[in-house]
Amino acid sequence: MGKAWTLAAGLAAAGMAASAGAEPPASEARAEIFVPGSLELVATGYTFTEGPAWDGTRLIFSDIPGDTVYAYTPGEGAPKVLYTPSALANGHTFDLQGRLLSAEHGSGMVTRWTPESGRQPVVASFSDRHLSSPNDVVVRSDGLILFTDPPYGLGSAYQGVQRINEIGFSGVYAFYETSGRTILIDNLLERPNGLALSPDERVLYVGDTATQSIWAYDIDAEGIAHTRRKIIDLTDESKPGRVDGVRVDSEGLIYVTCPGGLCVVDPARGAVIERLATPKRATNLAWGGPDLSELYITALTDVYRVKTRATGIGSSSRR
Repeated sequence: MGKAWTLAAGLAAAGMAASAGAEPPASEARAEIFVPGSLELVATGYTFTEGPAWDGTRLIFSDIPGDTVYAYTPGEGAPKVLYTPSALANGHTFDLQGRLLSAEHGSGMVTRWTPESGRQPVVASFSDRHLSSPNDVVVRSDGLILFTDPPYGLGSAYQGVQRINEIGFSGVYAFYETSGRTILIDNLLERPNGLALSPDERVLYVGDTATQSIWAYDIDAEGIAHTRRKIIDLTDESKPGRVDGVRVDSEGLIYVTCPGGLCVVDPARGAVIERLATPKRATNLAWGGPDLSELYITALTDVYRVKTRATGIGSSSRR
């Protein structure tokens, strides 16, 4: 299949030019989102942490090379193993019933995990070809599952099985579990990674790690994209870190891992309005806490938490 964005008839590529990534001038400054001095380490000693998701009382996260998913409950000491092996699970979210969904590098599937049944496949293929390496996943309020599928997990064998790239591109997908229908939203991003929906769920934001950019797609009720536009290019080779995890708050601001830590982006202006420096390279983030005003940040060997003056939304953070 050729690399062309041709899935929906009449699909319009609007506003493709990159927006400037500068902070707003002082005259437009707003109250700080991140509470000064509140960044704290909550867990350490892992190999490569990823996939944070809040189930209402606990933070779920992965140690990808450790092939293990952990659960951290504030106030109860070190995180505990939730399940292992994890098929190199990366991103996590929750379905409408609160069950854990995982994007797996090792199996090339999106799966559902429950204590009773363990890991069960949800989606594993597109056009009769096995997915490459699902990276992150979110769920719309009607149950539509959206996920990214770059080839990261194809670099090495998992449990003695070396898979190949059957699809031939990196994809962004929508999946209807009730019908089994999978829709290709985009096959042009080099390394689609984190993703999040706007508060009204009409816009899907996707981070492309290869180009350090955030893209927006106007999504209709059927999960079909009708416009595609670049929100911002966050390239900064002077700082460690990449565009990776993506979240949104109740006001529609985008929170994304970026060079140096976290960036808060106003999508209407295509501008960074605030930054948070992290001690180690941030890989992903999730809203948590009783009122979803805290951000948990996975960062290489560590997990951090920071207080904010915002309120989080999205399927990866439950109250």
